[in-house]
Amino acid sequence: MQHLAWRGLLDGGVKLRPMVLPDRFIDHDTQPKQIAEAGLSARHIAAAALDALGIAAAKPPLGLVGD
Repeated sequence: MQHLAWRGLLDGGVKLRPMVLPDRFIDHDTQPKQIAEAGLSARHIAAAALDALGIAAAKPPLGLVGD
């Protein structure tokens, strides 16, 4: 189902992009670094949302929490 959602094949009135912890080991570190390593930081979430909406992100915003 994740594959279908990321390919946009489940899009109807709602665009869904599941963002979950990867199925691999993430080394012990600070929480922000682990979140970034998992691809779940604010920057990753914003990029996934913009991509789902078909909006090209020009320059990433500065000062996002979790970067």
